[in-house]
Amino acid sequence: IVLELTDSGPGIPPEIQDRLFEPFVTLGKADGTGLGMAITRSLVEAHGGVIDFVTGPEGTTFTIELPAE
Repeated sequence: IVLELTDSGPGIPPEIQDRLFEPFVTLGKADGTGLGMAITRSLVEAHGGVIDFVTGPEGTTFTIELPAE
C-alpha cells in the first residue's frame, strides 16, 4: 500500500531535512514539540513500512509505504 500526501507550502527548510524524523526537531513555529514526525515514523515502521519525503519551494510530498499483509 502506498500513500502520498502533498502540500503546496514553502517546503521543509534545508537545515532540518536530514533530521526531520528525529524527536524534538522543529523550526520557525511558536507552538509544538517537534515530536509529530518522529511519532509518525515510529508508527509506520511498527507496521513494517517506510516513510520518506521530497521537498522543494513549491511543496512537500510524503510517501508512506506499508506492506499489504
